[in-house]
Amino acid sequence: MTLENSPLDQADVEGFFSLVEKNIGIALDLSKTYLIQSRLSSVVTEHRFTNHASLLRFLITNPVGAIHWQAFEAMTTNETSFYRDSSPFEVLRVTIFPELFQKRREARELNIWSAASSTGQEPYSIAILLREHFPELIGWKICILATDFSEQALEKASLGIYNETEVQRGLTETQIQRHFKRLPNGHYEINPDLRSMVQYKKMNLIQDWPLMPKFDLILMRNVLIYFNQNTKAKILKRLHSQLSDASSYLILGSSESILFDQTYQIVQLDRVSYYQKKIY
Repeated sequence: MTLENSPLDQADVEGFFSLVEKNIGIALDLSKTYLIQSRLSSVVTEHRFTNHASLLRFLITNPVGAIHWQAFEAMTTNETSFYRDSSPFEVLRVTIFPELFQKRREARELNIWSAASSTGQEPYSIAILLREHFPELIGWKICILATDFSEQALEKASLGIYNETEVQRGLTETQIQRHFKRLPNGHYEINPDLRSMVQYKKMNLIQDWPLMPKFDLILMRNVLIYFNQNTKAKILKRLHSQLSDASSYLILGSSESILFDQTYQIVQLDRVSYYQKKIY
């Protein structure tokens, strides 16, 4: 099916971007109009719209339904890889995890939350790091909760199956051989012991949050940059209440900062900033 080229009405673009922000929190302006052409073509084709303009017109004139959520998901950025931005994982290995293990040695329990986990590389990287560097954790109760609003991403993450290019992005050949099973089709399936450490759950950060445990470590990397200031503040307040205590940790993306929020204590270690809740 060949798509007809048709100019996009500015009001329709703004209306669609307003729907995106209202439903998933991502704030877009007219400078991002090109994303409509590059990311919604599959939605246009699958549902046999004449062009992108007709899809937008449908989306802004109909109640939010399945096609809307498909379009919202298409507008998200799911860029991820194993050990993406290696610096935070080095800080986890050298500083954060040893400190947490010391503080939680009596309970022998650790709760970790990978928010916006996309297709699973981040939570599996955490599981791999724990297995490789902390054998003393045998016998501990380790729970890694991984959440995302994208059902498609969560489905892939739950399967734990990746192609050769995906596993080679961030993992050494030794790690691939140790932690994955090569399938007949050339893809790689993560080992069951690592898969069992991660629990996947659908979650929209700007909607009501499900009942969750308090966390010793929360990673919410490269998420807040897509939200407006008001949405950021609301999410940070919620995160604050989800951290176990002042000895818990919040890690954001390398380009994100929350200096405006005085309820967190910032700690700078090499090139990595992490946050801990202030207790008054």
